[in-house]
Amino acid sequence: MGKQLTGAALTAKTIKKRLTALYPKVKFSVTSDTFSMGNSVDIRWTDGPASDVVNAIAKQYQYGDFDSMNDSYNYTGVDSALGCEGAKYVSCHRRVSSEYKAQVAAKADEVYGKLDPNDFGYRSKLAEIEKTYFTYPQAEPKQGISTSQDGAMLSGLEYEVIKDVDTRDNSELFVVKFITRVEDFKALRQIMDSYGGYYSRFKHGFIFREDPTEKLAGASEDAAGKEICA
Repeated sequence: MGKQLTGAALTAKTIKKRLTALYPKVKFSVTSDTFSMGNSVDIRWTDGPASDVVNAIAKQYQYGDFDSMNDSYNYTGVDSALGCEGAKYVSCHRRVSSEYKAQVAAKADEVYGKLDPNDFGYRSKLAEIEKTYFTYPQAEPKQGISTSQDGAMLSGLEYEVIKDVDTRDNSELFVVKFITRVEDFKALRQIMDSYGGYYSRFKHGFIFREDPTEKLAGASEDAAGKEICA
């Protein structure tokens, strides 16, 4: 019998599997640690997706938050649909290579004119340039499900997008709930994951950190157009 993984180790393994599926060209190092008062998971990578994108995923696996005002940790739990118990702390550390920095800086100079790295707001301008021009693409859906098939499946289903709040930190989130009965839930779940969402049994829908309305509608329209032209 193989060695049984600790809760943190299983969480690290689950996170790495999800990130690797979304960004197969990026090498993620996901490690875990267990200590007397809890455990932690540490995520590291170079270039690739921005820190806030990975952090939005990472936060789903942290089962609480530290309240510095009361010097206490508030436990909220992790959605069971994620397949692991989560960890007390999940942190992200992105390394940016000198080559990538140069590319972003060159684009910033092109957009704003020659910038001085010592000027106030220089970092925020670089961040805005990266967000606008260097968004790292997620992987296409796997296991034989093409983009057109994604759209065909979505165009045949009725769903609604509900604006909601994450009770753990009051951050904004969006829940996609399907009104039409879904015959192949496994395929749908894979499609939603490829678009950056995950299923929540608590919310009875797929959770997204950003409004997925245009993205999902676009996939449906593309499929409808291909069907008409076929």
